[in-house]
Amino acid sequence: MDPAKETPIAVSTSNGNTKLEPPTAGMTPNTKHLYRNGYYDTWFEHLPETRTCESAKFALVVRRQTKSGDTDGPEFELHSITVQSPLIKAQLDPVFVGYRGINTDVKKLDFKAPFHEFFYRWKEFLKAEPPKSDPIGRKHYKLLFDVISLEIVPHLEQIDDLLKNHVISYNYLWTLFEPGTEVYSRDSDGQDRLYLLDNSDYVEYRGIFEMSCRFIDTTGESFGYQTASLNIDKFQGLKPISELNVLPSSLKSGITEIRARLTERGRKFEGLQGFHFKSYTGKYQLARVPLGGSRICEGRMIIDCSSFEQYYGRYAGGSHNEGDADEDPAPLDIQTLQLEARQARQKIPAATTSLAEKHYTLCSPHVKGFCLKAKEWATFYVDNVEEVAWNTGAFDKLVLPNDYKRVIWAFVEAQLSRKDDFDDVIKGKGKGVIMLLSGAPGTGKTLTAESVSEAMKKPLYSMSAGELGTTADDVERNLGRVLELSTKWGTVLLLDECDVFLEKRSSLDLARNKFVAVFLRLLEYYQGVMFLTTNRVEQFDPAFESRIHLTINYPNLDASSRRLIWRTFVMPDEKKSQSVLTEGDLDELTAVELNGRQIKNVVKTARLLAASENRRLSYRHLQTVLRVRQGQTASPGGDAVGAI
Repeated sequence: MDPAKETPIAVSTSNGNTKLEPPTAGMTPNTKHLYRNGYYDTWFEHLPETRTCESAKFALVVRRQTKSGDTDGPEFELHSITVQSPLIKAQLDPVFVGYRGINTDVKKLDFKAPFHEFFYRWKEFLKAEPPKSDPIGRKHYKLLFDVISLEIVPHLEQIDDLLKNHVISYNYLWTLFEPGTEVYSRDSDGQDRLYLLDNSDYVEYRGIFEMSCRFIDTTGESFGYQTASLNIDKFQGLKPISELNVLPSSLKSGITEIRARLTERGRKFEGLQGFHFKSYTGKYQLARVPLGGSRICEGRMIIDCSSFEQYYGRYAGGSHNEGDADEDPAPLDIQTLQLEARQARQKIPAATTSLAEKHYTLCSPHVKGFCLKAKEWATFYVDNVEEVAWNTGAFDKLVLPNDYKRVIWAFVEAQLSRKDDFDDVIKGKGKGVIMLLSGAPGTGKTLTAESVSEAMKKPLYSMSAGELGTTADDVERNLGRVLELSTKWGTVLLLDECDVFLEKRSSLDLARNKFVAVFLRLLEYYQGVMFLTTNRVEQFDPAFESRIHLTINYPNLDASSRRLIWRTFVMPDEKKSQSVLTEGDLDELTAVELNGRQIKNVVKTARLLAASENRRLSYRHLQTVLRVRQGQTASPGGDAVGAI
């Protein structure tokens, strides 16, 4: 009978459907053996005169090739197996469910030596043997079992002996790491980590066992998988499994406590999605190349992964240059989040904006953001991120006439709370609030911006004009970036000592004129709160009058203002009292002509002097610092010469 006209065989597939197979395709209950001498040779039967054959009808096609370096005659080793039997493929379906890289629905199912997948799923493979009531299925199953068992059983016996003694050899590392296994490692920063293993292999020329793993990271807008490579260096003899730098989490001692800590860290990581203003103490890793490395931070920072990727995303790979700001940054290599690792055939859902409880342990221990103190993009440790402790009383202690403070507060509060939606004729222009603070050094200009940000509980982005660059192009790029980020983050922006931008333009200095023109244009479209400070308001360019909403001239401190500043610094509340000054001492100190910054510096130095003597701050310490500052000396009797 013509095989093409025979009745097809109905075969069940993994998804519960039924498909028809030709009656001869893979149904001959025999194994077809093919051989070759080398990698580039053609596969052939053992007997040369029967090289051409119809192998498609056989349940299995087993390929063998000569062993490399074999000089004692042809000896063949197993190279690969092709499963063509629909019955065997149906038997293997529950064995390899969820196993990455294997799909039993394909027409020809290939396995290559050394057949690690069968080692990892050996128990499942044994359970897949059909019952005695299915003799044909058992015959097909036995074909594969007879070939594979010769390869796998010796490994099973060897690893069983090693595991009983809690040791492992380098050549048997692979037995510990089935794809999909959760693995534990501690990174170079001492952070406990858990990963999902994708695959592993020996890299002989590097002398390492390399594992490709996944962990959960964020783009700033959604969560997904990011890849990582973990290595175990080659070692001789046997090694305790507990001493491996990477090992399955099930073999890690204390994993229950570690998992609990990582779960809490993962929850915190999830809560830092988007952008946040936080306090930070500890090491952080610079993103900037070639500086790189770690720094110590004790201050405030902005967590903002999406802006990090926008401006400095390629820095982590060392390929980004600061001058490439106009180029599209390389995307974050994040795959969609596979919610069930063992459901490989199900449609993978889109990247998610939230995490399930079981995902927390896989979260990155780092968040990306911006250090406001160092003005650097960096990665920060989640564990070191804390809430900001605001100094809400700072604005009340600001030494300024009351009307000044009322006007400043009204401007800033209206802008940050969006109470006033006034706009320009041209949409987007004039929506910000820009205040110019002018006056002599130490009169409170910078302190005003700092205290406003504390009172408003808004981050302060402080920078000097010198940080913007030396050319108009630098200024346009850097200031534009600062204004964009400041608007996004809702910061109070302080541009300190901006005299170079505010001075009147001149036909003799075209370069500086370009500075001013760029600055004016960018100010028009700024939508946040900005403080500008200057010591030379008399050289103010008239064009700024239409861009600046409020100009405040800070007078030199009078006696009452100086007294208030002295009291603020040297006579704190009684619970934290660190000084023993009297009102008479304050009278003497107030008489000295100093500005606010000078008073602060005198008090700081006097406290250091008191600490060196292991004493509380006293008037004597302040008097000593003032005397040294003014170049005065003390008489032999101890009285100051020319003392205050």
